Amino acid sequence: MIHPDVRRRFPGLEDRAYLDTATKAVPPAEALAALRAEVDAWAAGTADHGRWEAAAERARDLVALLLGREPHDVALVSSHVAAASTIARAWPDASVVVPEAEFRSNLLPWLSGRERVRLVPSPATTDALCAAVDGGTDLVAVSSVQSADGLRVDLPRLVAHAHSRGALVYVDASQSLGADATLARCGADFIAAVAYKWLLGARGAAFLAVRPEHQGRFTPVLTGPESSRDIADGVKYGAGYRLWDDARRFDQPRAWLSWIATAASLELLTGYRPADLDGHATALAARFRDGADELGMTPAPRDVPSAITAVACADPPAAVARLRAAGVHAAAREGALRFAFHLYNTDDDVDRALAALRTDGPN
Repeated sequence: MIHPDVRRRFPGLEDRAYLDTATKAVPPAEALAALRAEVDAWAAGTADHGRWEAAAERARDLVALLLGREPHDVALVSSHVAAASTIARAWPDASVVVPEAEFRSNLLPWLSGRERVRLVPSPATTDALCAAVDGGTDLVAVSSVQSADGLRVDLPRLVAHAHSRGALVYVDASQSLGADATLARCGADFIAAVAYKWLLGARGAAFLAVRPEHQGRFTPVLTGPESSRDIADGVKYGAGYRLWDDARRFDQPRAWLSWIATAASLELLTGYRPADLDGHATALAARFRDGADELGMTPAPRDVPSAITAVACADPPAAVARLRAAGVHAAAREGALRFAFHLYNTDDDVDRALAALRTDGPN
């Protein structure tokens, strides 16, 4: 269960309903304190980059816990594009199934230079995706939760279906890792996510989990010092190198300060059970959907309960501006208003958002 007192860890949210985690999260006080301390040390010339590297390794450990993996099964990368491109380039001739309305960081890497792509039109529900996967499909690339409208698929069912057809599954979990109880048991071959959304971290930090049976099947797109196991022995120069024999071979250079903030945020987040975080966020979103429906608004299609929801709107940017004036932060996406709920949100945030919509309307 998520206690309302957790809101105190996010002092910047005292006077607003922040419902835009799907764009970027708000960090906890612990992350801000850790980041400020390191920035001060950097400015004073006393910073220790070894401590920054250690923070990245701690973040790896904590995300591995969330995914039910071993730490060495998780690579540290700089962005989701880097993660998706690593897998897309490894299977250049694969026939790929991907939702047509994917956020482009999980679409363009699969389209670029590829001849066989099957785009699944919206709404790309679990049933629609399963229907698109046949014996000729090599790989399915899908977001656990769609960025535009919050459509969440039944990952365990989709993965089981794809595997039964001989297809691999790549999951962009950027819109759910940190508040998703299904990822650790879904069985996907590859799971990637950025840190700056549901993990409460910073941009410049991202993760790529690779199942052990695939780790030796391909080499990094970007090979650097971090890809080599020699780095553990302090080797910094010379042509000879040996790749790690696990997911660390896909590691990329760290954006150091991003990992300081991300590790501190993960320390807080992993103090909660994923099932509790998932239940908390999806319950708030369901409460909002019910309230919006009572106001006569049209919600986006739903599959599995999601922490993100959207309602149709004639002029989303104007509505976002009016909501913000009322202390409610949402986002404009594809002809709709999008609302996202996370650890730091409460029933009061839902009520405030609905009251603002009731007063002014979404149009």
